[in-house]
Amino acid sequence: GDAMQTARNQESFVKLSPFDEVMNIWVRWVNLKDFQHSDGDGNLQDTKDFMRAGEAVEAMINDLPRHQWWAIRKSKGISTVWIFPHLSLLDTLEQAEKILTPKMQNHIATRRYFY
Repeated sequence: GDAMQTARNQESFVKLSPFDEVMNIWVRWVNLKDFQHSDGDGNLQDTKDFMRAGEAVEAMINDLPRHQWWAIRKSKGISTVWIFPHLSLLDTLEQAEKILTPKMQNHIATRRYFY
């Protein structure tokens, strides 16, 4: 009812954490890569920065242990199933975020989102 709508409206004003902002860039990058096309509009430098950030995060995620790799993909809707029933998806995501955040803060393609 109304309470849900109010909660949803307030949610849309919550500022994303730098980590979530970078993860959203990665999700867009993955989706673009899947369709292999870019519309060609937009600033070329922005596009380059976007591609570099997407590639950097992809490499970071690929370095994670398999269950964390899977948790990230599941949380972003890229994978639909959770194949580790003995592990908590939320705990695994938290561990992955703890590993990825310092990497993102230090990487030239993603660190600007943290300042």
